[in-house]
Amino acid sequence: MDERYDSYCAVDPLFYDSLASSDVDASGYAADRPPAPGWEREVKDDWLIHGPVAGSLPSQGWKIHVSARLDNAERVLARVMDYCQPRRIPFKHLRGPRMLLMRNSKYARRAASGKFITVYPRDDAELELTAKELAALLDGETGPYILSDLRYGDGPVYLRYGGFAARYCLRGRRVTG
Repeated sequence: MDERYDSYCAVDPLFYDSLASSDVDASGYAADRPPAPGWEREVKDDWLIHGPVAGSLPSQGWKIHVSARLDNAERVLARVMDYCQPRRIPFKHLRGPRMLLMRNSKYARRAASGKFITVYPRDDAELELTAKELAALLDGETGPYILSDLRYGDGPVYLRYGGFAARYCLRGRRVTG
């Protein structure tokens, strides 16, 4: 059996589908927590995205990833949300436990494996402060190692430089979307 198909069997015992296209985790992480005043949220694929209304991000920069396990994910998410929202720092997290389980499973894609929360600092100064403070806030929490990132401290905080917005090249012309 091709192990890439394993996640498509997790949605339903009778139907073969993507977790991202289902409402399997509709009542998942932070579902009962209303958006903070002045914030909006949006479901996109596996993620629940949180950001200030009319906020913007650069097209690329440093990201902070936070990992978690099933037994501490809600606690880790609550701490990150309580940190980011008053500071107006955008973030996203996996929608629910089944998605986290698949992301942490043996056959998860290595590029995404372990990632539970992504925080989007706006510049290098905010990155430095946010990484430092989140590492202290999450000290003692555990999560899988994120293979694609640099670990910050001893806890579940990781850093990586990358794109925030999807960018494509079409016949020699850059197209953003």
